[in-house]
Amino acid sequence: MKKFRIAIVGCGAICGNHIKSILSSEHTLCAICDILPEQTARVKEKYELGDIPEYRDYIEMLEREKPDSVHICTPHYLHAEMICEALARDINVLCEKPLFINLEQMEKIRKAKEKTSAYLGVCHQNRYEENMLKLRELLKDGFLGGGGFVLWKRDAAYYNSAEWRGTWDKEGGGVMINQALHTLDILQWVCGMPKYVTAHTFCDSLKGVIEVEDTAIARFELEDGRAMTFFATNGGGCDLKPRLEFKLTSGQTVTATNKLLTVDSQILMGKEQENCVGKDVWGTGHGKLINDFYSAISEGRRFELDFEEGSKVVRLILAMYRSNGERIEI
Repeated sequence: MKKFRIAIVGCGAICGNHIKSILSSEHTLCAICDILPEQTARVKEKYELGDIPEYRDYIEMLEREKPDSVHICTPHYLHAEMICEALARDINVLCEKPLFINLEQMEKIRKAKEKTSAYLGVCHQNRYEENMLKLRELLKDGFLGGGGFVLWKRDAAYYNSAEWRGTWDKEGGGVMINQALHTLDILQWVCGMPKYVTAHTFCDSLKGVIEVEDTAIARFELEDGRAMTFFATNGGGCDLKPRLEFKLTSGQTVTATNKLLTVDSQILMGKEQENCVGKDVWGTGHGKLINDFYSAISEGRRFELDFEEGSKVVRLILAMYRSNGERIEI
């Protein structure tokens, strides 16, 4: 595999997954960037990065360091702008979710991608979990229906910890575009892209704290009429593991989390999380995804989680926001 010089912009919690993966590979972490000096200082100390260059301005970093790739780990509203700036310089991009927060940003990224041969990938790392790969394999033999369930707790302190959280213009939404996006992505990945959605999104438990939804309910329909339901809230009293459940055409019921896969309540696959950096719900897929991204570039093959694939789940979420209880085409 070719060895890549990689820069990171955004030194919040999720960047640790990227740093650990890069440091354990043959690639080089050439620079880090964050507008807050205390963030880059924390990261350099925690991961023993020595005298690695640190920047406050990501454009300056791209111009001076000329990395082969940049990993974007910033707040949602900055993703599209940073993706376009990097692609305009023919720099490969691996971006944390979501790729964009509105359709206008989606089109800007599409146009930027058309002008370069650089790669663009998105971190939907749960697709690399063994249980989810097995779930997809099981559903290929046919399923009648199913759905997803996400229940987390996010309180006022969480939303007050950063000014971009809980806002339409910066986060792009609430529980769906942040906490539940990965589970919904797996749902469409294993079932196929839905054609219609009927959804309700509302804010009850966090009213007055955030302007976006804390709870969402949706019914997704495939073109052949099969339906999947989805429930998500961050107004829970605790965090539960996101779960997907389906009725197979064989009559069996299959249930999947990152840690456990059961068929009719019998364990088919199960494991303890290992080498998980940060929150347990992030799983262990980042390393595999990042390695696959650079293998794809080296081999000149398509990276599966590219712009078109990474856009699907955001399009589903934006359709949920538009639905307002009406059945609409996605």
